[in-house]
Amino acid sequence: MERLINQGRKWSLRLLAQLGVVKKDSQSISAIPLSERMKVSLAAFITIFTVTIVSGYVQDPGAALVLLGSMGASSVIIFALPSSPLAKPWSFMVGHMLAAVVGITMALIIDDFALLAGVTIAIILMLMYIFECMHPPAAATALVPAIGSRSLDVGYEFLIPIMINLFVFLIVSLMLKQSILRRKKIVTTENFDPVHLHNDQSPLKRLGLQQDDLMQAINSFDSVLAVSEQDLEQIYQEAQRHAYQRRSGEILSRDIMSSDVITVRANTSLGRAWKLLHKHKISMLPVVNDEKELLGVISSVDFLKNLSVPSYSGLLKHLNRMLVKRKHTKEVNNRVQDLMVTDVVAVKDTDHIVALVPLLSDIGLHHIPVLDSEQKLCGIITQSDLIGALYQVNQKG
Repeated sequence: MERLINQGRKWSLRLLAQLGVVKKDSQSISAIPLSERMKVSLAAFITIFTVTIVSGYVQDPGAALVLLGSMGASSVIIFALPSSPLAKPWSFMVGHMLAAVVGITMALIIDDFALLAGVTIAIILMLMYIFECMHPPAAATALVPAIGSRSLDVGYEFLIPIMINLFVFLIVSLMLKQSILRRKKIVTTENFDPVHLHNDQSPLKRLGLQQDDLMQAINSFDSVLAVSEQDLEQIYQEAQRHAYQRRSGEILSRDIMSSDVITVRANTSLGRAWKLLHKHKISMLPVVNDEKELLGVISSVDFLKNLSVPSYSGLLKHLNRMLVKRKHTKEVNNRVQDLMVTDVVAVKDTDHIVALVPLLSDIGLHHIPVLDSEQKLCGIITQSDLIGALYQVNQKG
């Protein structure tokens, strides 16, 4: 009896998975933050409200009601699936335009309603493949003339209100994407190392998944994927981080950081800062206030990047003036706050070491300040610290 119950439960779960009720192998939509879902709903409301108002002024109310169905379906694609190729402006505009032209043409040629509907959808699907403008709601637009031809005289003048609706929808949706639905930009794959400006791939991509690999994988499918190449790359990288974190265990930033940190104040003289860099054989100093809050950093590069010296000997003389405290030397009298960098990338002491890898490899950082729960400086992590930690993880593995 227990075996039958277990077998029945197994088949029930399999059926629910097939129906899409149980999501074991696909994205859980409920995992999307509530705030994001509310933004999408608000954007759809504003767009459809605007399109409906405009439609009431430019076309027959009956035709407007039918056409708004396809606009409502487009709002789901455009706002809820913004990264999908199906949601691109080209797919939206060209898909609907082709659908409208085909729908009107077929309505003028074919009298049988069933044949009219079938032929219209078949043709518009083929054209969407040819022009790479797949947009499912456009199929509804293609059927609008077929439905309208039952009670109205449908002609090519019907294209005018359709075009107006499309342009209003497109303009409003683009404005909302730049305001309400503004999302973090996905960094596209570079063909060169953007930090060091040479033609090699960035470190993380030299042995990893390449852009060509992703494009070949996408194009190997015989159906349209509702995901872009940039999304796939981001998904792959995120999966790699999760996998490595699972294998390496919970090694956090605070476990590998140096906590005995040499710091300076904003009003420390540049001469004093340079002597500290030279004495401790380091290349960066965090700048903090009395509460140990991070104000910025100053590095050996900051001393050199704004120099305009004619020769190597001129550079040595400049650095020597910083080390020798002459009373009227400008460089000695200047303060750290005059040269420090305030736009600093920092991590939390509870961040996993996986989060440090892209910062210390692809972005090109050499040192990362570590902040505690009170946003105060508690340590520094260097490339050497991370290499040592990764070596220990591989030894254990």
